[in-house]
Amino acid sequence: MSKVNSIAIGAALVVFASVATALRFGSMPIGIGEVAVMLLFIWALRYRQALRYLTHPVMLFWMGFIAIAAVAMLLGTVKGASSTHTAAAYLYSGCFSLMAIACLEQASKQQFESFIKALVVIPGLMLLIPFLCFATDANELAGMLGINTDFPSRLSAWSTNPNQLGLLLLPIPFWLLAVYRDAKWQGKRWLRNFGLIWAFFVLGICVRSDALLLAWFIGLPLLTGVALVWAKPFNWRLFGTTLAAFVLAFASFKFMVDGPGRDQLVKAEAAVSGAMASVFGTAPAKGGSPTFAPGKSDSVIGVGFDQNKSGVRKTLWIHAYEAWLQAPFIGHGPGAFSYLEDPAKKEEAHNLGFDMLTQVGIAGVLLFAALYLWLLVKACQARDPYSLAVLVVLMVFSGAHFMLRQPVFSLYMIICALAVKHGIFTALREKPQPN
Repeated sequence: MSKVNSIAIGAALVVFASVATALRFGSMPIGIGEVAVMLLFIWALRYRQALRYLTHPVMLFWMGFIAIAAVAMLLGTVKGASSTHTAAAYLYSGCFSLMAIACLEQASKQQFESFIKALVVIPGLMLLIPFLCFATDANELAGMLGINTDFPSRLSAWSTNPNQLGLLLLPIPFWLLAVYRDAKWQGKRWLRNFGLIWAFFVLGICVRSDALLLAWFIGLPLLTGVALVWAKPFNWRLFGTTLAAFVLAFASFKFMVDGPGRDQLVKAEAAVSGAMASVFGTAPAKGGSPTFAPGKSDSVIGVGFDQNKSGVRKTLWIHAYEAWLQAPFIGHGPGAFSYLEDPAKKEEAHNLGFDMLTQVGIAGVLLFAALYLWLLVKACQARDPYSLAVLVVLMVFSGAHFMLRQPVFSLYMIICALAVKHGIFTALREKPQPN
């Protein structure tokens, strides 16, 4: 894989920091990522003339969405949970989107692809130590580094919620294929790249998100099939390697966590944990060697834990539907309006459609639908299988989680829009990219 420049690395680090929500200053909802984005936003306003991009479809959506949510909040009689925090998150995501458009719109194709490559490389490197802490139950080291250990059987790294990390990792395999679509992998180089892709999929699966697993399970064959029709010549070695790596990563995880390899995993963890205790000078576990192993999955084909997750979500969706009926046109404004048992303990419906209906009603949902339909149509018109696949997996993932307020959700739509507009992933190259 070719090198990426320092600016692309810095931008990718900012994106990674945007999901590192556990790294906050005290109890304030502001951390390293938010400060970096604020500074870049001011820079984009001054030097990139960001305000001229307010007419971009993504920004038109955000301005309309925020306006509808504000009116609904003023007129509504039902107050949701975390309404102030959610409203601030929408404003922040809107500013993040404007900054991203201003920077990426003016980037050359080479700079754009460098940024995509950095988005592939940076998460992999940044997650090495969190993965080691997760795999060895090294809570002391994780605590020293600020790594979130509230989910002991899930890889969360510096994200408050593992699903934030899942969203970050979601499109990376598709963009990896996009930027290396001309690669000619052979011999040892093929074996090396196969191992790297396999390791990345293992990282993603360790987030233990069935939504992420399902999105990859649907998106990778979809991308392969569409690319077979649209992309000429079709790089069968690249796509075949990726599909094989995904299948092997899933099988490896199931074997080690849910299958016969579990005992060997515990022994390996004990050995590695002991070695880390010697290196970092941490105290050994009480009672001898640790016996930690990630919790077993709740199904043969999944990697999650909650055997009643479908029932829980059904309940949340039913109550969200009931809340929406109270204000069907513009919703109740920012916040969470569903619940499980106690109506006083409100939470999100964990579904993009239902959560948007409760907050901005039919008006906001139609606005988002118009934006997303525009993105899908443009991807199809440009015959860009990579952007199309990313848009599809974003919707699959959003069927189980509400991620609209996460800045990277908007960033991914923006990347797809600009990649399609400038032919980043479809233009023929004069020379193959080094791999």
